[in-house]
Amino acid sequence: MREVISFDMDGTLVSSRFVDLVWMEGMPRLYAERHGLDFPAAKEMVIGEYMKVGSDRLEWYDMQYWMDRFDLRMKKEDLLDIYSDEIQLFPEVEEALEALSGFDLVVTSNAAREFIEVELDSLMDWFDHVFSATSDFRDVKKSSSVYRRVCRDLGRSPVEVLHIGDHYVYDYEAPLEAGLDALFLDRKGNCSGSEVVGDLREAADLILNS
Repeated sequence: MREVISFDMDGTLVSSRFVDLVWMEGMPRLYAERHGLDFPAAKEMVIGEYMKVGSDRLEWYDMQYWMDRFDLRMKKEDLLDIYSDEIQLFPEVEEALEALSGFDLVVTSNAAREFIEVELDSLMDWFDHVFSATSDFRDVKKSSSVYRRVCRDLGRSPVEVLHIGDHYVYDYEAPLEAGLDALFLDRKGNCSGSEVVGDLREAADLILNS
């Protein structure tokens, strides 16, 4: 019997605008100021350094690693705060969470915990648990093993948990491989199917009526 609903964060509960601004504007601007470069040159340099590390290493997700690597003198919390007004919840999120409040609600995200705490600050009261694959499990992707660990930490069987997210591999295929139910969130409307939803309102309706 389904008891727990797990949500991805970026692209599911909140837009990616905040994250993109921190990494693609905030970091380069600090680098430009620190090293006397114009913004375009600094951005090219910063992105080049990101690519050298790559998303298969935990450092990719670690703000403090990049602040140290670039010799930046701002606290990471202050950089996050600069862009916090740009955090955008999708419009149906709170309505969907209210509709699903009879379930245990959790977040399972690939984002580092410092991002989760800022981005979901206004929503934290809805969630019983929040999991970061990179911060909590030291895994660079939400693999099937991450979902199994989430279930274990929750004291739940995989069949009791349904995950919703917008990445087909990490939010749909991986939880299914771990034995969970899953819904693929396709906000762009490119896909169709019985386990594809266009927004979280549709997801809530499907869950409550299945």
